[in-house]
Amino acid sequence: MKVLAHQDFLEVRLASLIADYDRDTLSNLYQPMIGFEALSLYMTLWSEANNERVSPLCTHEQVFLRMRMPASAFVDARRYLEAAGLLKTFVSEGEDFKIYHYELYAPKSPSGFFDDTLLYGMLIRSIGESNASRLKKIYLLDAKQNYGAEITASFAEVFHPQLDDEAFVEAAGDKQVVKGRNRGKIKGQFSYEQFFTSLKEISQLKESAFRKEEMKEVERLATLNGVDEKEAANLVNQVYDLEKPKGQRIDFDKLTKIMQERTNYKYRYKGKTVDEGPNLNNGSSDLAKKINLMETKAPKDYLAYLQDGTKPAAADIRLINDLSKNYHLPNPVINAVVDYVLTKADNVLSRAYAEKVAASLVRENARTAVDAMNYLRKIDKKTRGKKQTKKMVLPVESIKPTDKPSTSDDGDWELEWDRLMDELNGGDDGGKA
Repeated sequence: MKVLAHQDFLEVRLASLIADYDRDTLSNLYQPMIGFEALSLYMTLWSEANNERVSPLCTHEQVFLRMRMPASAFVDARRYLEAAGLLKTFVSEGEDFKIYHYELYAPKSPSGFFDDTLLYGMLIRSIGESNASRLKKIYLLDAKQNYGAEITASFAEVFHPQLDDEAFVEAAGDKQVVKGRNRGKIKGQFSYEQFFTSLKEISQLKESAFRKEEMKEVERLATLNGVDEKEAANLVNQVYDLEKPKGQRIDFDKLTKIMQERTNYKYRYKGKTVDEGPNLNNGSSDLAKKINLMETKAPKDYLAYLQDGTKPAAADIRLINDLSKNYHLPNPVINAVVDYVLTKADNVLSRAYAEKVAASLVRENARTAVDAMNYLRKIDKKTRGKKQTKKMVLPVESIKPTDKPSTSDDGDWELEWDRLMDELNGGDDGGKA
């Protein structure tokens, strides 16, 4: 991740027409999910896009002062806007400065919002089903009335267009893109579009053959086991039974088993270079690298990495699946649980211990590896008091559980954790970008 500095420039581009009535949609439907700070940032960026017609560039410090908001809060608010499909962020770098380019998108219409399972589901989760239902009623269409026979005039009746006229020919040939009601897409790990494209290449199955709840379970199993969309489509095709009623045609027990048995070849051999994926922070420390691994690896792949590339035991894979299915933990949090339990239980992935840790993290509402590790570090400090014990997190060079920690002591690890937390939270002068 890039560190956002006060002197970094920004510019805002409206990627869509945004109307005054969008304020109600943002306030009523999006604000419960993204929070008031993110809503305020959206309005400020909207205003800034108009300001730039007079003064093209401003610094982030000017926005911080205007909003009375620290850099870390700005970045958190920005991430909520990005996740909700309201903002896209790009950065270009000069020798001693950066320019952040923000593209602002219109919110979905109320009908589009409530048709979106992710958005409507998150609204229910944020404010409860009864409150979400109340908001939905605000946007319900009035009951259709019987007004008699319709006598509305058509376009052709009034304008009598001659489609071979030069004006229409010119209009049809003009391919310039005009700003409209563009909406940003919400990014997910699993692409349904790629899944169905791959499925159509090997079968006659279409999107209509699947229910939403089935696809959610396919997505969960694929991301949990590190299976890409193409491979997932191949496996689903193997366990799909057209003879059964719709909604019961996927044998999920069989699909779970064959996904768990898939071996990721790039982790099979000891000593082979591992693609660690994109860096999630700009720290080069062992701890920063380990957080990056937790955030980017599927739990099965992460466990295999800890075991020098050997395939995880069936019982361990079943435990990982249960942590996802029963506790609804995100993959990075599951990786943190696995890492913590292996370290604390002498390299034994104890089911009872893992489920106890998982339950604690659910109550703590941990959503990232940093959330989980921060909480477990606090618990660890309370239980050990002033005694020096084995470190919770191992350096990435000796990441396999069978090795001892390196020469640095607990004090060094505490200092490194504090340094990383300060970097992620923005410290005094900046925030994470």
